[in-house]
Amino acid sequence: MGGFFGVVAKHGGMTAGAFSAEECRGRCERLMAALRRKGLDGALVRSPTARLYYSGFAASNGILSVDVRSGPTLLTDFRYLIAARRALNWMPCDDCGRGNEAKRILRRLTRSWRRAGYEGSLAVAAHTAQQQTLSQIAEWTDVDSLITGQRAIKSSAEQAALRRVIRANDRLFERVLRGARPGQSERDIRNAVRREADTLGDGEAFDAVVCVGANGAECHHVPGDDPWLPGQPLLLDAGLKLGGYCSDLTRTVCCGRPSARFREIHALISRANRTAIRRLRPGMTGAEVDALARDVIDRAGHGAAFGHSLGHGLGLEVHEAPAFAASCKTVIRPGMVLTVEPGVYLPGELGVRIEDVVLITPTGCEVLSGAAF
Repeated sequence: MGGFFGVVAKHGGMTAGAFSAEECRGRCERLMAALRRKGLDGALVRSPTARLYYSGFAASNGILSVDVRSGPTLLTDFRYLIAARRALNWMPCDDCGRGNEAKRILRRLTRSWRRAGYEGSLAVAAHTAQQQTLSQIAEWTDVDSLITGQRAIKSSAEQAALRRVIRANDRLFERVLRGARPGQSERDIRNAVRREADTLGDGEAFDAVVCVGANGAECHHVPGDDPWLPGQPLLLDAGLKLGGYCSDLTRTVCCGRPSARFREIHALISRANRTAIRRLRPGMTGAEVDALARDVIDRAGHGAAFGHSLGHGLGLEVHEAPAFAASCKTVIRPGMVLTVEPGVYLPGELGVRIEDVVLITPTGCEVLSGAAF
């Protein structure tokens, strides 16, 4: 592999283990090996999340050029260059330039390439411009699935980072739900989530979903001024970020004495959640895991009211590959981290969703979330 990897200082604001030199070097080495197997000379990684994954450096602008012979080089602009060079002394970091200068820099880095990988999620206009600039490259191959597949298997360092952020999210739920009072509005509870996300982590991973009463039938209801009244359910879906990684959790609770209808639906969703968690195994497809919970809800006569997939991958982004979904043929493997979130939504009545986070193990899964509500 050569000697292009050295020692990196801890990148400020990120989890040391998940973005250490050793960790990111291993990610780049695995990417380079996969590119070689495809007969590619290198790949250009432009998306901010993928650049962060491979370099450990967060920036809104940049290109990571990954040459299968000489290794990765991070190109970024003057706003980030000093910090990048300070943080990434194991990887060359250069100014990406502007206009024609930027094109010359990229041509120089890729001058020996004839077959290259690119992210298929890149905007068509951006990829067209990339092709025109690097006209010596005769063949382009979409490597999105390669990158997302690598990111789907969490290393021990990433698992540790996810455990930290999920524990912090459990504390957020404990504080917010124990502090919630009758008469508070959805917006009041949403604001409490934001305060706790700033206190316990690095802010929200996504805008919290807060639904009282019949609003719970709207899966992604925007919190408003409706008050939480005695006898009403409250659906809270929230997550925070910490060290670059995301958490995600949903609980549905009741203010005071719950109705018989709420108890019935809540028990059903709890059973669907536990059934999927108990029975899922590595080697199953995402579709097969989705069916574990869906069958429980179907048999209870509420299949039509469970309109979304069972879960999604979780990591640097709150929604990652793979998914527990009827359309997902990906084989579930140890090291993957996903949500399990069955729900039933009855317009004009209520909505109940219970979401946990699981780590796939060699024999099943480990539940990482633990908020007991």
